[in-house]
Amino acid sequence: MRTEINKELIFNHFARKTSPIQRKEIEKWLTEKVHEEQYYLWLEEWENIHPQYVAGTEDATGQFIDFLKTGHHPVKKATEKFFDAERNCRLRKKRNLFLTSAASVVLLAGLSAWLFSDRILFRTYRTAYSEVATYRLPDSTLVKLNTNSMLRVPRWGFGETRREVYLDGDASFKVTHTIDNKQFVVKTPRELEVVVLGTEFTMFARDQFSKVILKSGKVQLLYNEDRQSKEVTMKPGDLATFSKNNRLELKTTPYAQIYSEWEQRRFVFEETSLEEVVYLLQENYGLTFEMRGEDLGKRMLMGSFQAESVDELLQSIAELLDITVKRQGNHVLLTGS
Repeated sequence: MRTEINKELIFNHFARKTSPIQRKEIEKWLTEKVHEEQYYLWLEEWENIHPQYVAGTEDATGQFIDFLKTGHHPVKKATEKFFDAERNCRLRKKRNLFLTSAASVVLLAGLSAWLFSDRILFRTYRTAYSEVATYRLPDSTLVKLNTNSMLRVPRWGFGETRREVYLDGDASFKVTHTIDNKQFVVKTPRELEVVVLGTEFTMFARDQFSKVILKSGKVQLLYNEDRQSKEVTMKPGDLATFSKNNRLELKTTPYAQIYSEWEQRRFVFEETSLEEVVYLLQENYGLTFEMRGEDLGKRMLMGSFQAESVDELLQSIAELLDITVKRQGNHVLLTGS
């Protein structure tokens, strides 16, 4: 008979009151992502109801008042009794000390790793190759993730002082304004932060480069260059491009909207080198490229292409640049004429 997974059972599980069979059923139940999310919500609720440590504040306050009145530490006698008892059983404890210490270290290490793992601390939104998805964050901010991208949002503390998220990939944001003007901060792996209050912008946060395109509102860029902290304030229409070593190029573009055309599976290139296009296709579709031909990577692409698949886009690039494209599995060969 299959065990019914409900809140009461999960709470018993947190209290270590479940049987091996029940634990096995819970483990199977957790393989589905929607159940995993519910599990962590119940965990947060259970932790609030059952704090792991409750300080004896009333006893401590009474002892401190006695100390102020008498000048003698109120727990001295109890302490002496404790050490007398400890000396009497020292030999017995010594025998088990090593095993107890080792077990404690293993337990604490495992508990710490579990409590502070990303799965516990963050809610993760992720897209696969060729997938585009829209998510609504706890503060009602809308985020559209491009293919092969990931956004992490803290499970606890999000919005208490400011709203921090962590982006690895490409995303468009429509940030919700809060009554108390809480900052919305997007962090990336390359020491670049985008600080906003309420605005609309698109970001690319990849290994080779980062870009921020501001459509409306106002954002501040915080970044490190040559081990120095720097900041830049952007206005609508600004395009900020960071090279691999975080050198900034800031310019104004009348085509800010085109940088989020991937939301409609439209690809727009504005004097973009084939080398950069190849990198984007590698990141977004998991392909590997080989280019044959002198200065082939420096050829420039301009224009807008509607493509439902990467093969349609490759065909458009081949016709525009007059090159030959051959694809075998995930390997693509580009040959110049």
